[in-house]
Amino acid sequence: MTHRELELPALVGNSPLGFLAALGILQLTAPLLDQPARLSWRGPDAPALLHTRQPLTHQALADLLSTQLPDDPAKEPLPLVPGILSLPRSGPSDALRMPIDTALHHLRTHTRAEREHNTPTAHWFTALVNQLSIAPIEKNTGKSRSTRGKQPDLYTSSTPLFGRGGQMTLANNWTKAAEECRKDPTHLLAALTAWRRVDGYAGANLDHHSTGDAHMVSQGKPTQQGVPGATWLALHGFATFRLTGNSTYAQTTSWGRATPNGALTWPIWRPPLTTTSITTLLEHPLVRTLHPDPAKLQNLGVTAIYAAPRTRLPQADGPLQLSQRTYP
Repeated sequence: MTHRELELPALVGNSPLGFLAALGILQLTAPLLDQPARLSWRGPDAPALLHTRQPLTHQALADLLSTQLPDDPAKEPLPLVPGILSLPRSGPSDALRMPIDTALHHLRTHTRAEREHNTPTAHWFTALVNQLSIAPIEKNTGKSRSTRGKQPDLYTSSTPLFGRGGQMTLANNWTKAAEECRKDPTHLLAALTAWRRVDGYAGANLDHHSTGDAHMVSQGKPTQQGVPGATWLALHGFATFRLTGNSTYAQTTSWGRATPNGALTWPIWRPPLTTTSITTLLEHPLVRTLHPDPAKLQNLGVTAIYAAPRTRLPQADGPLQLSQRTYP
């Protein structure tokens, strides 16, 4: 069977935002293509390659992705699986941090729907709401509650891939990225071919360059300069990761705690892989070991491994740092 290959020059494997955005394309196109797309990489520090049965140009792919933009991002940021990011708050400022009993109720409902109607809602819910990392939270302040006197309510956490700060939530970052893409649809084409930064757009703490230090911008004043199209794609890439954790930390299988604020670690690979195969590769112990065996990684098709530690701001999580190649 003939497969077509489309190089995505803006999505390079050594960029955490580029890597996540490439994963997001697979998630967004899954319900749109007659056969699931696959992903590979041209090589270390090189662009992503999208493999599809039908021929696609960059513009055709951007147009296809745009059909998944929400009609009203403020009401429903994630129409692919409605009802997750639009959940009402049940205590903390982030609706995805909910009482564990509420989370289990939602999961049972979504699992039944996925089993009976083949909807991916349960898969997405477990990628964004971590029921394996729970802690007591003061309902109105978001701070830890004293356990003296009575048993505290236990709340879920969310994915550590998203860095929080102030009033930032995953839902409002998803909303802002979608709003920027609806305002200017060319952001999606730019996400694939040549990133275009937007003054005042903060991104979602996935891109170190979005911080916009004063010496990097024309006005001479520090300002946020995020990439809306790539950010919107990257947020959808979160569904590729499975959440793990304990009562202290929320984790995914690609999130390490070797650095104080955690780090995203990811491989790039040669053979075209589907989302299921990519998740399996991300979870492979050889990808996460400190001293991997080159011959065994070569057998897996891995050509490089990168890590991007999370920075820390005075009162918030900061963006992911520039990546460091840890292999070879």
